[in-house]
Amino acid sequence: MVEEHGATVVVGVDGSPAARLAVAWAVQFAGGAGATVHAVAVCGVVPASPFLTVPTPREEVDLVAEQHHDMIAEALRQADPQSHGVAVRTSVIHGEPGRALCALSAGASALVVGSHGRGAVLTALLGSVSAYCVRHAKCPVFVIPPDAVESVDEVTGRAAADAG
Repeated sequence: MVEEHGATVVVGVDGSPAARLAVAWAVQFAGGAGATVHAVAVCGVVPASPFLTVPTPREEVDLVAEQHHDMIAEALRQADPQSHGVAVRTSVIHGEPGRALCALSAGASALVVGSHGRGAVLTALLGSVSAYCVRHAKCPVFVIPPDAVESVDEVTGRAAADAG
C-alpha cells in the first residue's frame, strides 16, 4: 500500500526458506527503490465468530499470532533491513493468505512471495498462494522460486557478516 512518505513493498512471511529469501530480496529491492517494507504473516487460525458453533479459543488465536510475530522477526533479523536503510513495519492478520496479501498490496509498489514448489498435484489440492497473487494482485508480483532458496544463506549470511 502506498503511504504518505513513499512506496511500500509488501512481502509475505510464512517461515519457509523461500519466504525468508523473499524477505531478504524485498529488503534489498526496497533499499534500492527508496521504499519501505511491510512484512505480513497471514494466520489461518481465525478469531471466533458469533456464528460458529465451536469457536477457536482466544488463547489459541493469541498463541498462533505470537508465533507469527516471532517468525516475521526472525526473517527480518536475517534480512537486516537497517543495513539497507529500509524502514519496516509488520502485521499478522487472520484469513486466507492469497486474498489477504492481495488486499494489503493494493496500491503497493510490489508484492513479494516465496514459492514452495509443491508441483501440480499438490497445488491443485492445496492451492498456491503465489499463483493466486500473480493472478489477482493489483501491483507487480515477484515470486521467489524454490531453487533460489539455496542462496538464502548467502544473502542473509553476507548481511550478517557485514553487520558483525
